[in-house]
Order: sequence, then structure tokens, then C-alpha cells
Amino acid sequence: MKCYVPGSNVKVLGRTVHALARFGDELYLESLPECMLLRTLNAAESAYAMVKFNKNFFSYFNYNYYSTEDNEGLKCKISMKSALNTFKSPTHMDKQVENLEIKLDPEACKLIFQLKCKHGIVKTHYVSILDCKAMQAVYTKDSVPNRITSSQRLLSEALTNFQSSDDQVTLEASTQSFILRNYTECSADSLKVIRTQINLKPLEFTSYTIGTETTITFTLKEFRALLSFAEALSLPIQLHFETTGRPAVFIVHNGSTFEAHFVLATSKADNATQATATQNTTIDRKRKESSFQDSARKKVHIDNDISKCLDEDSHLFNFIDIPDEIPPPSALFNGDGAINGVNEETNNVNSSKINNDIDSDHIPASPTAKAMIKSVFRRCFESTFDPRAIRGVILAEDSDSE
Repeated sequence: MKCYVPGSNVKVLGRTVHALARFGDELYLESLPECMLLRTLNAAESAYAMVKFNKNFFSYFNYNYYSTEDNEGLKCKISMKSALNTFKSPTHMDKQVENLEIKLDPEACKLIFQLKCKHGIVKTHYVSILDCKAMQAVYTKDSVPNRITSSQRLLSEALTNFQSSDDQVTLEASTQSFILRNYTECSADSLKVIRTQINLKPLEFTSYTIGTETTITFTLKEFRALLSFAEALSLPIQLHFETTGRPAVFIVHNGSTFEAHFVLATSKADNATQATATQNTTIDRKRKESSFQDSARKKVHIDNDISKCLDEDSHLFNFIDIPDEIPPPSALFNGDGAINGVNEETNNVNSSKINNDIDSDHIPASPTAKAMIKSVFRRCFESTFDPRAIRGVILAEDSDSE
């Protein structure tokens, strides 16, 4: 095979290689009398991509230039990494490259990419051939009941609402709506997973034909890759799909020059799981609200119990009667004027009840707030407190004469 790609189409070829690199690690090339095919397959064999460049895409095209047989063209497999090295910056290739020559060296078993750039610069890449075989996927796109044509911008903007951690997307198509939502496993915690759902109307699409309402699930990584490819070329996307388990085919083409097919395997969307996850989220939310309300009720109940307890007679918070047998006031003082057992305020409060003959002018005023009295003289209000037990014990020494 030998062909020449004009500078205006080198950019398209470069973007194609970069798009296929997001699918698989190996690139299959095959030359036919009327076109050249580029194919790849991901490691899980769940996504397949094929791009066909028609003969008019090239300025010169000979599919069996180095072949001795008339009907034998190029069939080989090369490393995708080597192909990426050839097209490192496809965005500016049309401004730098004037012509690209692709040919096969049958003696060295290498595929040669020769870039003729401006100012007479020539870049030659020799890519080793890993295997001499072709690959073909079996799928259908013409007899499917569901066909949708959409602008790449519409679907790209819809996917911006999904998380980068989402692996799969579920598509639910009916005659009235087109729904995209992220797929979550049944084992995932519904309270920790972000649920995303986009609802699009049929009028938003270029064409919308749904013969069989269905729900399918496919990988999101490859879906983003094909959307980026269509967005870079500003081309619409055609979606052809059937029912669950049958592949979904995404087509991007410009009419006559090239056509790209992206085939994604579909799995059954576990509607029961998705519905259960939603229901579980609602149930868990209701349980939390119910638990919060129960906690509030319990708290109110506890507060009522405490209030009731405070209203009742309690030796911790209420005054009690002092025993009848009280030592004379002088017994509460030692010979040096120090207070025995309790502080001065305690003695004065009790002495006001014990002996009315004491001069009230020398007694300091009692605190007005009962709460302060309870906290300061709590021991005095205990039912087990006996003032006679501290008789003769000096708890506070005399202060210095100075």
C-alpha cells in the first residue's frame, strides 16, 4: 500500500488516531480497493471502533502498491503508542504539514509515515508491524428499530453533569423522552452515591425514531471519547440500537470522505436495583427524620422528668429543717474568733434561724438568689449533715496580725 494524505486531511487522520487510542492499545490497518480501514478493540472487548477513509480522502491511493497479487492489500497491526508518536499534535498539523505519505516497506516489515512539513522539513517515522492480520466485528446498524440523530453539543453538555468517577451510563429511550442517568451497583451505599439524571425531549434531537422502548447500559469512558471526536470535527452523531444485550452503534461521518463506527456493548440496566436504590434512599431519609423526631421527643421527655424532679422535695436543691438539738452560737466559734466547720456566711445564715438574740446588725445580708445559696452551702442542706460532728475542729487558721 502507498498513499498520500493532503495537509488539510492530516489533521482529521491525527484526531482519528487519538480517538482510537482511548479505545484500545493496538491499531489494525487494512487497505481495500476503495478505502483504508483503521480498527481497534478495548481490552475488555466491550468497545470497538472502526474508521473508514474513502479513496477520495487521499490525493493518491494504491492499496496493493507493493503486492504481487492484484487483490491483496495491506493487513497489519501496529502499536497504538507508536501511532500516537507520529501524530503528537493533531490540532496544528494542518498548519505545519503539507503532505503525509504512508507506505509499507515489505523487506523491513515496517510501516513508514513520512511527514513533509513547511520550510522543507521532513519527519519520517518507522513503525514496526506486530502482526499481519485484520480484525472485523460483527454487528448490524440498518435493521434496528431505534434511530436517533443528535448534535454532538447536546450530548456533550448532558455528560458534563456526570461525575468523572462514573463508569457506566444508562440510556432509557421512549417515544416521549430520552433519559441518561449514571448507573450504580446494588451493593453501593445509596446515601453516599450522587445520582445524576438528564431528561431530554425528542424535539431537541435532529431526528428521533423509537420503534421499541428500551433501556440499555454501556461504558461512559468510550462514550466520552466518541463525543470528543465528533466535537473536534463538528459533526452530528447517529445512534442505532435495539434492545438490551445488543450492541449500540454510534456513527460519525461527513458524507463522502470518511465514516466512523463506534460499537459499544450493552448490558441490562437493573431497573429493580435502580428503583430499590432510590427507594432505599427515601426510606433511609425517612428513618433519619423519624429517628430525629424520636430523639426530640425523648429529649422533651427527659426535660420534663428533670423539671418534675426539681419541683419535688429533694435534699440536693431544697432547704431542709435543721435538727432541734443545736449547739449554742458560741460553740461555732473558737477562742480566737475563727469559724469552726463552715465559713462565715454559712454560720450567719444558720445563726439567724438558731438564735434570734444575736444582733442582726452584725449579720451580713444573705444572698437573694436561692441557686447561689444552694451551690455554696450544698453540704448544709444535705439530710445527713450534722453540725455537732465538726465541733472543736478548726478549719481556718487565724490570719496574721499584720
